[in-house]
This record gives sequence, structure tokens and C-alpha cells, in this order.
Amino acid sequence: MAVVVQPEEQRQAGFTALMRNRNYALLWSGQLVSELGNRFHWIAVSLWIYSLTHSASAVSLAISSMFIGSLLVSLWAGAFVDRLNRKAILIASDLARAMLVALIPTLVEVNLILVYVDLALVSVATAFFRPAIFAVIPQVVNRRNLLSANSFFTAMDTGTEILGPLLAGILAQTYGYTPLLYMDSFTYVFSAGCISAMTISHTPTQRERINLQSVWSSVVEGLRYVKKDRLQYGLFVLIFPATIVGAGLNALQTPIAKGIVGITDAEFGTFQGVWGVGFVAASLLVGWYGSLLRRSRIILAGYFIGFAATGLMGLSSSYQDLLVTAFVVGFSNTLYYVGLSTVLMEYTPSVLIGRVVSTRQVALAAVRVISPLVFGALAELSGIREAIFIMAIVGAGATALTIWAHPSVRHFDEGKQPTNLGRPAMTWVIGGPIDPEFPELPQRALNLGAVTITAIGWGGIALRHPGPAFTLLLVTLGVAGVGTILRRRGWLP
Repeated sequence: MAVVVQPEEQRQAGFTALMRNRNYALLWSGQLVSELGNRFHWIAVSLWIYSLTHSASAVSLAISSMFIGSLLVSLWAGAFVDRLNRKAILIASDLARAMLVALIPTLVEVNLILVYVDLALVSVATAFFRPAIFAVIPQVVNRRNLLSANSFFTAMDTGTEILGPLLAGILAQTYGYTPLLYMDSFTYVFSAGCISAMTISHTPTQRERINLQSVWSSVVEGLRYVKKDRLQYGLFVLIFPATIVGAGLNALQTPIAKGIVGITDAEFGTFQGVWGVGFVAASLLVGWYGSLLRRSRIILAGYFIGFAATGLMGLSSSYQDLLVTAFVVGFSNTLYYVGLSTVLMEYTPSVLIGRVVSTRQVALAAVRVISPLVFGALAELSGIREAIFIMAIVGAGATALTIWAHPSVRHFDEGKQPTNLGRPAMTWVIGGPIDPEFPELPQRALNLGAVTITAIGWGGIALRHPGPAFTLLLVTLGVAGVGTILRRRGWLP
């Protein structure tokens, strides 16, 4: 007998309803505090190491250490998560990270090599934590509420991306770097406490023996599929230029900002927060107007805009230059990341997507470890500005070469008509739904939540630096407004 699902049962739960779920409320609250601490961690480590060494290569080695765990154990971590007690993995990972982060102030005084080893161990613990938390969310939330549950996690992560660096910069300038690391250590303990209070059943989905051959075979199988499909192979190659530049810029942004432009720690926090504002602004604009453009154009535009902004960041001579270029880099990163993720989901068979993603993650992890080392060393030899500019040129050239060698990446959506959802005005779009496949009310709430997070972050920047803040606001509203006017006049579909 068929079960008739009533409309009430199909509705996505809002944030208040989800927070009535004790397990979800504990998990979300723990991660809110923990993610805020992660922003403190990045600010403290990068600024502290640079203040001690004034060396781009020293900071680059720290950045590489933060990603080494993903390269070494991410595939194995996923296998363990499927077989062992996920709650225990989450708690153990948090407590291990708390202890390791708390050791950093002491290790800094002994030897920086010990700091790099410590950061690598933190990244190993994180490599176990991330797949475990993604696996736990479906255990604590009904399937029909997964969209809302994941969306509120994303909103929380974005909020800490904007507000965390702003607060960390102010605290670093006022109290130094040691308190930031101890605060980050405490946030891991808090997260572990929240998780320990949750009720999570232990139901391992797989029981076969874990071995290197079985885990690696999934990557090989994914790579074989990618190589056989022209579009998949082109997209696979296309991820490398942006990752090379992004990882290299992670390592060189501290030397350019502190060593060349000479900004304060508080200003560095604002500089980091502006990246998050660019991310949110692009996310909203892609949601509002992305259906009017071909995805291939969104992806490639994001690439080349990002490379141009990276080169200009290397030429920055003032704090204002850094803020504007950081906003554009964050904005462009979102364009190609959202576009590539969407195309990957649309064009990859569901039975293969896990293996394809694993293959991509291994490749990306390798680049994120190697790129900072290469460009950090180049910065020591040729100068920081020159290294950033060369990095941007390499990224743009490699992307152009990939487009020429793999024309499928720019032709895969030819002939497809952009979707016209008939939105009447920008003011309605801000609060309205962006995807007709999902319920309207949760989308309205999430849109308004994203706008609120952006407004709070912008307000923090405006209090300290009103000129750049209003410039960013005018640019964002200008793009959105022009799009609305062009649609009203029929110049856009």
C-alpha cells in the first residue's frame, strides 16, 4: 500500500525547529564556537611566524603543514569513519586538536620545526573530523530536513569567515597571539563537550577489512572514469591552475600585507574578513542571476577575474588596495567554485561521484601542500610582489592552455537556454526563493540570513574603515542593480 505524504511532512524545518532537535542544536552550537576558534588559529599562526622570521618561506611551510593531513590520511579517514564509532572519532579529534593547539605557544619558543610538525598533526585530526561530522548530520536530522540543516551549517561557517578574522585581528593587536591559540584550544574542548552530550547510534555501514589497496583502488577507478570522459577530464585539469594560485596566495598574503604594505594586526583581520564578504556577495549574486548565464562563462570568468585580482594584490601599495583586491579574489573564487561544483554534480553519475570527488581531493591536497612551498621559495629569491605576479601569470596561462587543449570546458553548455525565473525586482530577489525545486519559505529565510551575515560583517569593516566599506557596498549593489535594470528592459533573458 502506497504511503501518501502530506504537505506538512514535506516542509523543510526552519532554524528554530531544527534547534529544538537536541542533537542538532548541540552539534551546530559546538561547531559555531569551534569554527570561530579556527579563524583565531589561522590569524595567530600566520602573524606570529611572520613576526618572528619575516620570511615568506617560513609562513609557506606553515600553510603546507596545515594541509598535509588531507593528503596523507583523508582517504583512510573516510574508510575508518564508515567502520568505527563516529561519535568517538569526533570527540577524539577535537580533544587531540585542543591539546596540539595549546602546545603551539610553548613550541614557538623552542623551535619552529616543532610548530610545523604540530600543525601537521592538527591537520591529520581534522582530516578525520570532517568526514565524521558529514556522516553524523544525516543521523541526527530527518532526510527531509537535510537541506535546511546543511544550509544553516554553511551560513554559520560563512558568518565565522567574516566575523572571526575581524575579532581575531583586534584581539591579536591588543593582547598578542598566545591568547588566541588558547582560546582556539578551548573551542575544541567546548565542541567535544557538545558532541559527548549527543545521542548518536553506532551503525557502521561497511565491515570489510581496511587496506591501502582497497582504498587506493577507489581513487584509481575515479581517475579512469575521469580520463575516459572529455568534459570530466577537462574539468579535472582545470582545477589545478586556480588551486595553485589560491594555495600560493594563502602563503604570501601575510608577507605582502605585513611586510610590504605594513598594515597592523587589526587591519590584517579586516583584510581577511573582506575575503568572506566577497564570498557571500558572489554567492548571493550567483543565486539571483546565475541562471541567466551559461555556467561555462561563470566558471571561466571567475578564473580570470581571480588571476587579475591576485596580480593586482601583489602590486598593492596601500591598505585600501589590499581590501579591494581581497574582496575581488573572494568574489571570483566563489564564481568558479560554485560553477565547478554544480557541473560536477550534474554530469557525474551518482554511483561514481564519491570516487570522482576522492580523486579530485587527493590531487587538490597535493597541490595545496606543494604550491605554498614553491612560491614561498620563489618569494625569497625574487621578492614577494614578483612571486605573486608570477603566480597570477602562471595561473592565467595554465587556464588558457587548458581551455585550448580541452575545448569541452567552454562548449559543454552550448545551445542551452538560460533559465528565466521571472523575478520582478532586486528587492524581491533578496528575500525570495532562488530554486523552484525546493520549498520557498526556507529559501527566503536562508537568503535573508545570508544578507544579515553580510551586513554585520560589512558593518564591522565600516566602523574601522568607512571608505573601503562603502566602496565594496556600492560595487555589490551596482552589479545587482544593473542586472535588475537590464532584465526589466528585456536586454537579459
